[in-house]
Order: sequence, then C-alpha cells, then structure tokens
Amino acid sequence: MSDSDEDPPAATTDGGAYDGSDDAFRRVWTNRVRMAETDRQAIVYYGEYVTYQDEAVSAYRRELGFDAEYVRGTDWSTRMVATEMEYHESARYEDVLVNEVRVARIGETSVTYEYRVRREDDDRLLAKGSVTQVIVDEETAEPTPVPDAFRDAVADRQSP
Repeated sequence: MSDSDEDPPAATTDGGAYDGSDDAFRRVWTNRVRMAETDRQAIVYYGEYVTYQDEAVSAYRRELGFDAEYVRGTDWSTRMVATEMEYHESARYEDVLVNEVRVARIGETSVTYEYRVRREDDDRLLAKGSVTQVIVDEETAEPTPVPDAFRDAVADRQSP
C-alpha cells in the first residue's frame, strides 16, 4: 500500500521547498503528563509516546487546514502504514512536554511526518519518531495521489 519503492531526496515536498533543517519542526502541541500515562515510578509508559505522536500529527494537520472534519468532506482519507519511535530520556508525572512535527517526505501517495518531544523546563529530547500515512480513495481504499492542496500547504508552512 505504500509507495516506498520511490526514493526521492529525503525531506522534500517534491518541489524542494524544505531543505531538511531542524527549523522546519513546528511546536504544535503541549501537554502535561497525567498520572494515567505513567507507571508505578511515575515515569511515562513507553506506549504513550505513540499517542503523543498521533496527537501532534493531528495538531499539525489541523494547523494546515486538513483536520478530520475537512477530510470527511473529501473523497480521500489516510491509512497508517508505519510508525517508529526512539526513546532518549524519561518523562515523569507532571512534566510539561513540547511536541514538534515536520513533514519529512511527500511521495506520490504517502506522507511521512517526523516527530520529537522535549521536556519544556530543560529542553531535553525525550523521544523522536516518524509516522507514514498513505492517502487512499475513500470508496475503493486504493492508494491515490497526495492532494496538491496538501503539498502546497506543507510547502508554505515549512519554507524558510
């Protein structure tokens, strides 16, 4: 379902608007760690970071104008095909986390987002990861090209 056989330069929107620098990361969501997200030592359970990543990608898409309500009004939707997470340090109960996202790659039918989360008070990197979604035709569930409007919105958002 993915177009991973294509291999254009990393961190582009096919028009080269994004050069791969850290500047393209956008602070999109801030959250305070809840007790329910931690283990007995008050450390965030590792699986929660995938939820944080999902929240951050959703916030990024909302900022672009492609929220769930917008997508429901189109003939396409997205399917998650890959997610990855790398852990660096632990977050604890009551820590305030800064979640950042950028689009690393837009292929013919897929979008890869990069994610990172830092603790607000010391700016330490806690985790980073990526998510790849494939755009599919709502009726057939077959991959379909990434809409030009989405490509343009990403290029506008991430251009220097």
